[in-house]
Amino acid sequence: MKLSLSICLIALLVIVVSAEDKSASPSYFQPGQIEQLTQQVKPAVVTVRQIGRDGDRRGVGSGFVIDAEKRLVATNLHVIGEGRPVEVEFTDGEVYRVQSVHSWDAKIDMAVLQIDSGDRQLQALEIGDSKQLKQGQLIVGFGAPMGLKFSVVSGVVSAIRKLDEDFLDEDEMLNIPMIQLAMPIEQGNSGGPVVNLNGEVMGIVALKHRIQANLGFAVPSAELTAILEKPNTVAMSRWVTIGALDPRQWTILMNGDWTQRGGTLMASNPGSGFGGRTLCLSEQKIPSDGAYEIAVRVRLDDESGAAGIAFGSDGADRHYGFYPSGGQLRLTRFDGPDVYSWNILEQLPVDAYLPGEWNRLRVRIDGDLITGYVNGVEVLSLDDGAITNGGKVGLCKFRQTNAEFREFRLGSDLQAPMLTDEMRTAFDTVIDGYLAEGDSSLSLDSLVETGDAQALGYLEEKAAAYEEMAEKMRQLKSQLHQRRVADELQAAIAGAGDASDIDLFEVALQIARIDDPSLDLSHYRSVFERLVADSKDYVGDVKGKAAVRKLRDFLFRESGFHGSRQEYYHHANSYINHVLDDREGLPITLSILYIEIARRLDISGIYGVALPGQFLVGFRQDPNQPLLLLDVFDSGQELTQLEAERLAASFGYFADESVFEPSPPLDIAKRMLRNLIGIELDKLQNPPGALGYLDLMLAIDPESAQQRFQRALVLVQTKQFEAAKRDLDWLLDSRPPGINYQRLEMFRSRLP
Repeated sequence: MKLSLSICLIALLVIVVSAEDKSASPSYFQPGQIEQLTQQVKPAVVTVRQIGRDGDRRGVGSGFVIDAEKRLVATNLHVIGEGRPVEVEFTDGEVYRVQSVHSWDAKIDMAVLQIDSGDRQLQALEIGDSKQLKQGQLIVGFGAPMGLKFSVVSGVVSAIRKLDEDFLDEDEMLNIPMIQLAMPIEQGNSGGPVVNLNGEVMGIVALKHRIQANLGFAVPSAELTAILEKPNTVAMSRWVTIGALDPRQWTILMNGDWTQRGGTLMASNPGSGFGGRTLCLSEQKIPSDGAYEIAVRVRLDDESGAAGIAFGSDGADRHYGFYPSGGQLRLTRFDGPDVYSWNILEQLPVDAYLPGEWNRLRVRIDGDLITGYVNGVEVLSLDDGAITNGGKVGLCKFRQTNAEFREFRLGSDLQAPMLTDEMRTAFDTVIDGYLAEGDSSLSLDSLVETGDAQALGYLEEKAAAYEEMAEKMRQLKSQLHQRRVADELQAAIAGAGDASDIDLFEVALQIARIDDPSLDLSHYRSVFERLVADSKDYVGDVKGKAAVRKLRDFLFRESGFHGSRQEYYHHANSYINHVLDDREGLPITLSILYIEIARRLDISGIYGVALPGQFLVGFRQDPNQPLLLLDVFDSGQELTQLEAERLAASFGYFADESVFEPSPPLDIAKRMLRNLIGIELDKLQNPPGALGYLDLMLAIDPESAQQRFQRALVLVQTKQFEAAKRDLDWLLDSRPPGINYQRLEMFRSRLP
């Protein structure tokens, strides 16, 4: 029977191994001995959790304190995952953040974490000498099986053996002697301590048998001692790629938890400043002379807290703040680290502020004059003699509230474009026609001529003002957005001239917009161009295969991009903006990133390989040379063509010679959309969610009969019968092969 190391994610911690006692080791437990060990070990055992892409807690495992002074916690590497934030919880319910991965070794699946435990007095377990272990010795294990905090189980050492192909697949081998455990093992126990009768740690639970619940393995404590002697510390700011902020753009003060996703910055947990104050300062330079403005959209989950704009910061404790707090707007000046240096310059109720909603805050600084705006309405103007045009600007948050920020801007004039009376009248005419006729085609043609913000914003305003019309208005807004995305996607494809010159990064960016009308295209274009510039510096002047490997090393070893193994079907993996944010994605999105950077670096011979089951990157400059294949989902591992054929076979596909020809960029775009359609229809069982992707697919490939029929079915399920009839009529008129038209006509005739 085989064990799978990936099963470890469902792991164990409760299995344990016992070392030889300092006295003669008994063959049975003395009365009360396990209770005594439990009290001895309990203060040091923790539950370890990963934080997922949506902020949810995932990958629960276990760990234990091994150094109280240095605040070190041992666990398995697979428990903390790849590129994810991590937290630990003690048995009393106190939760602490991980500051760094102090030591780690993938070959033995071990990691040692350094935690920020504040003033808490930690109690560590003593690491024993696992070389003294003997078969048949008694052991006790501690952990969190099935997420249940601090459970205890006893057992014996079955054997000490190296695992071979009878237990593990070849690529999962751990080439060290493992402690075989005879104990119950459940999900959540990985990383837990295996102790002898003196309470000394002799092993760390690592593997669970795929079938046998009472058979598992632990890494000997000698391996833990070895990695502690040679720490390879990585700060969490570098380890984490999920939502990590770019230090070239932002500087965090007062230890707040700041992350970003999809162009939105999120602040959670109180900072270390008084009142839970924390700042996130922009590295943008303010104008050296003349007036300037800062603007941002902010949303609070709890109006008793506060969050908004910071400006005039000295990079430490001094700064101004303009933010909602307790339902009112405040302008404050902080002259130091404590409450005695906090000055409330203005506090007032503001009708323009919408509690619980997105609100646009804007501050204008003109000499000593500070002017504040909320949703375009001026709410305060104050001459404060203490202000200067120096300092940094950014964001601030206070207390327990969680806050989201988007569209942060710094400039000389950030007043949002306003609708004129003439524009409003024109919009009302179009809207009245849409509501009367119910046909959106002419309405969309008219609205497309205007700016994006004006059209969408006015439609939202009308929906809020006329609640009875809100659903139709939002449908029109959605159609307008999808029409714009489809138009820009078509333009990105048509503008290339030669189909081989299609910019796949721009195509992927437009696909990512379909679910996010507020996606900041310029921001992500800028992020991508910085990545290209950094790649160019790293690759240097090397050419050919050497350049291919240098770019591979830069992306997957230096920059942390990796395949998403734990949340494979998450939409974020298919959206290039999230891949840039989180450095995690699917084979096809990681391939697009690699291909488009290579193209900008003039590395010729790079192309996409549409291997069934897994997209690859191919490299061949000369047809007489062997094809080099990179599996970007597996950190750019090099494959031969034969190995790629075997990989396809592992997914149940046959890869013929044509598969290894360059995949046309348009086909790559279609494959991305088919992935997203498949997630909605097959994985999530959410047909309405597939509609936008089907619209995009038919915009770039209107002759696709399969997607036309899929869209007709979704439209029927969402009771959009007239639109469904149009798709069915197209099929009946065009008569593509492979369709039973008698049954299709019968289906069409039965629609309301």
